[in-house]
Amino acid sequence: MSTNKILLNKIIKGSIFEITLNNPSKRNPLSLELILELQGLFDSLKNNKKIKVILLKSTGPSFSSGHDLKEVKSFSSSNKKLSNLFKKCSKMMMTIRELPQPVIACVDGIAAAAGCQLVASCDIAIATKTSFFQTPGVNIGLFCSTPMVAISRKISSKDMMYMLLSGEKISALEAEKIKLINKVFLKKSLKKEVINIAANITKKSNQSIKIGKLAFYKQLDMSIEKAYEYTSKVMTKNMGFNDAKEGIEAFIEKRSPNWKS
Repeated sequence: MSTNKILLNKIIKGSIFEITLNNPSKRNPLSLELILELQGLFDSLKNNKKIKVILLKSTGPSFSSGHDLKEVKSFSSSNKKLSNLFKKCSKMMMTIRELPQPVIACVDGIAAAAGCQLVASCDIAIATKTSFFQTPGVNIGLFCSTPMVAISRKISSKDMMYMLLSGEKISALEAEKIKLINKVFLKKSLKKEVINIAANITKKSNQSIKIGKLAFYKQLDMSIEKAYEYTSKVMTKNMGFNDAKEGIEAFIEKRSPNWKS
């Protein structure tokens, strides 16, 4: 395990990489320092074939309260500093989509503003029943414009506008209902359930997950005609992989596949 003041990481079961936001006294804000730390970690994992799943969790009563407002205020006299903060944050969020490994958000507590954006940016999101989600920027006169980019790609426009315009918290059960998160568990069960989900993914072919995840996000921005054209090429390429051939043979022979990746 490596540690610093605001971020922890360790490897679980040999192929699951756990990242923990660790600034509970400040409610785990996405300060520029933390954003850069996360970016560095994600960059280091891009070509790590031993890591198959990434978990993102936190310590304390908050998953993340969003940007550090004291830091934002200190940058307010410089458009260059503010722009740099939001650009670095957006890049870090986009990197999650670009990673070959699935990223699972494990939420226990409040995920607000950019913290909610971080949850929405992950491929899968699991939360405790007592967690809440919020885009409260409108309450302080700073609309959650960058957070809405990720969140609006997970939920309907009506649900998104309600969150943005009301600034109210929504419960984990409501977040599950509107598809912001995948599943809700009791706090005592969260760790076990998330590890089970991650462990199940590690049993799949790395090659298949890598090409599939990247293709999924790429086709979302295409027309349906272009998406079918693109994904037909992806499946043709995928079929050329040794893992695909092994998986099909294993299915026909009624045995477990022996992945090479």
